[in-house]
Amino acid sequence: MTPRRPALLPADPLARRGLLLAAPVLLMSGCGMLGGGANDPAPPDDGDESAADGASAEGGDTPSQSAVVDLSPVEVTEEAAAAELMTPLEDARPLLHPYAEITVTASALLDQLDAEAFTALTGEEPPPAEDAEDGSLAATVLPGPQKQFLLAAWESTDPEWDFIEKAPSTALHVMVGGNEAILVDSARPGDAERSGIVLAVVDAGAEPAAATVRAETEDGAQQISLVDGSITETVAPLLYERELEVEVSDADSFETVVEDQWGSLDMSVRGTFEEAYLTPFVESSVELGGRLGWAGEDEVHLVVPLAWDMEYSANIMDFSEVVLTLSDGTELQPAQDRDTIFQTKHSGLTATFTIPAAESSATITVTPRYEQVLDEDFEQVEEPLSATLTFS
Repeated sequence: MTPRRPALLPADPLARRGLLLAAPVLLMSGCGMLGGGANDPAPPDDGDESAADGASAEGGDTPSQSAVVDLSPVEVTEEAAAAELMTPLEDARPLLHPYAEITVTASALLDQLDAEAFTALTGEEPPPAEDAEDGSLAATVLPGPQKQFLLAAWESTDPEWDFIEKAPSTALHVMVGGNEAILVDSARPGDAERSGIVLAVVDAGAEPAAATVRAETEDGAQQISLVDGSITETVAPLLYERELEVEVSDADSFETVVEDQWGSLDMSVRGTFEEAYLTPFVESSVELGGRLGWAGEDEVHLVVPLAWDMEYSANIMDFSEVVLTLSDGTELQPAQDRDTIFQTKHSGLTATFTIPAAESSATITVTPRYEQVLDEDFEQVEEPLSATLTFS
């Protein structure tokens, strides 16, 4: 039987990529992204090479017609201007979160910006050149000693996780230097698509965590690097370490009729196991999910929808029991109580468990048992039915 695969799993193992961390300016120049135009430093005067060398060694002076800018993180709206300066991160993997599948699509670390690029990205004129007596504007804008401009583009869509239909929205922020720099917005059902381009000043050769997009739902937060597209923080490491598929095999089924003294017809019941899935998050306010929230670091939630078909009768009470047996013989009760699982109208029956993340297989067993409201002595117990669950 083919299991349903939840749409929240990357296939490759978690790995940080350092696409722009080593000698970023050389990398960009080699790709033709910086070129030899106004973004290059002005050459030293041929007649004063020693002075130029001294300024370079001290790192305190700036090139002619330049200015250092104190720039707060900026949301860039000129996409074309930004695209000319960034390198695509074609192999960047997404961060996965309720209502947010975030990918950093392009990034660059830049030593300087020419006046035209600075204005296009920030919407502001460059500051006056530091050595200009007439107040003329700088032709080259610098981020400061031992600093670089970070320019990065990101986008996010809804990963369409199972079992979070009523989850609260996911708050999205751009973080720079560990501080909340830009409130992006909240992603929610039916309104999850977001994107942005960020210009910020970071330390030269910035580490991945220097600037990130942060996604937060309830008590769980994750962050993806705007520097190189790697995952820098996660509340659910299993999302990036393994598959979360469940194979259902050896599934029993049953069919029975329960005597109904209330109506003119007896009540038929059929049931089996068809699917199951693993997830790090079950929305905590959904009673049918067990109100579990995020799983612990070494745990994962197992959700088993029960393929049950039962005719309704006000006279029949369902006291069936569900048990999950782990490979070492440990028996677990579902997060939901029995009345919640086998609810009155018997639609959407679900059993949810929290299991060790390292578990490789388990057995789920249901023992159907029925009583009557009008006859306290009536009890009908069916043979237990079970299925084997194997975890990828």
